[in-house]
Amino acid sequence: MNPHPDFAGRDVPATLGLGPYHLTMLTGADVDEDFAAVMGSAAVLRGVFGTVWPDRLTRDDNLTDLHWHHREFTARRSFAWIIRDAAGVYLGCAYFYPDIATTGRGEAVFWFTDTPDRLAHIDAFGPLYRHWWGQLLPQGYDLRLSHNGVPGR
Repeated sequence: MNPHPDFAGRDVPATLGLGPYHLTMLTGADVDEDFAAVMGSAAVLRGVFGTVWPDRLTRDDNLTDLHWHHREFTARRSFAWIIRDAAGVYLGCAYFYPDIATTGRGEAVFWFTDTPDRLAHIDAFGPLYRHWWGQLLPQGYDLRLSHNGVPGR
């Protein structure tokens, strides 16, 4: 599997610190923790990846998704991390998807679990994540950013 042309010869770290947040590559080994976080936050995740995700998601489906994310990451085709705080608490996930069949455009997506401080985390993490990608990507890259920060979602 070839890397996406935007990432051929460009390294993206498997672990990354962004301010108070620590990102680690999402893998199948994370299935139980990830599944619990996703299903426990379903009410604030609908609409992040389509209109019904994560409704009807099973642990096996999630494991398949995590293996896919890991393979995509190691092939440098798309990227997915768990977002944790300094104590190692699972807070959410961050992704980057370069547009397929083109170069110079992509979407950075992130979500935080359904906790009282979710919106504060989104407000703090978003600029850090955008800035980091802005430094890594070539100048002029069309970077879109989306998240689960719509109040009431």
